[in-house]
Amino acid sequence: MNQDHSILKPLLALAAGALCISFAPVFVKMIDGTTLGPTAIAFWRTLFGAGILFIWALVMGKKLMLPKSILLYALIGGFIFFCDLFVWHKSIIFSGAGIATILGNTQVFWMALIGVTLFDEKLKPIYFVSVLMAFVGVVLLVGFGSFETFETTYINGIIFGLMTGVFYAGYLTTLKKSGHAGSSISFITMMAWVSLFSAIFLGIAMLFESDPILPDSTYTWVILFSLAFVAQSAGWYIISANLPKLRASQSGMVLLLQPTMAAVWGWLFFAENLTVLQIFGAVLTLAAIYFGSVKRAK
Repeated sequence: MNQDHSILKPLLALAAGALCISFAPVFVKMIDGTTLGPTAIAFWRTLFGAGILFIWALVMGKKLMLPKSILLYALIGGFIFFCDLFVWHKSIIFSGAGIATILGNTQVFWMALIGVTLFDEKLKPIYFVSVLMAFVGVVLLVGFGSFETFETTYINGIIFGLMTGVFYAGYLTTLKKSGHAGSSISFITMMAWVSLFSAIFLGIAMLFESDPILPDSTYTWVILFSLAFVAQSAGWYIISANLPKLRASQSGMVLLLQPTMAAVWGWLFFAENLTVLQIFGAVLTLAAIYFGSVKRAK
């Protein structure tokens, strides 16, 4: 009974963090693509996020500077996170908030392969079963068997969504390596620098695109700040603080709230209706992601 009570608080906190992040694609889609491009949205998101996190770290009494070795990890992580947001925001707009987020969470399979390569981890048989489940689920999720034709924009959104999973895995691996290299480093300070470096790379990238880069209304500024605070800052901090307190099987299930609720928000707010086959594909993919995330529960 005591053990149940001890994990209830971090479970609820983790659920709150996942819920915060699930609103990220909603905020992105709330901004009209004609007023601000997806890369510019990511730029303002990370720039505001960096400012919020630096202030947050200062209030908590954390050191704002990082050792050179850890700063290098922050730079690498910032570049990979730039790649992640660069493709994910496009996927959200091109294919939909729910589909883009579910595809991005296929990072668990890439994380497993990276774990085998870099951390000498062993794969359990359940991993290969989950990969097969995910493959079938993704095929159904993207609409095979439901649509007669696919528009180029939608196909690009699917490709960007799958690429998100690859970059997301690389980003999480970088954070994991930085934690091993400097265990005394505050995660909030690390995230602040990662966000700042991401903003720099995104700022450079958006200059080479033809999309608008400056918000044109108070509404857009409010949405950008909300995206930065709710998803980029609060969501990630809550998750990072409570994730170590739970077993992989517990956290894996709770974190599925993010892609699940993103799909629900897409349906509620943007009429992103899925066919029966796509819903089945989404459920199958989410189940595969869960089994893939707990493959190394030990």
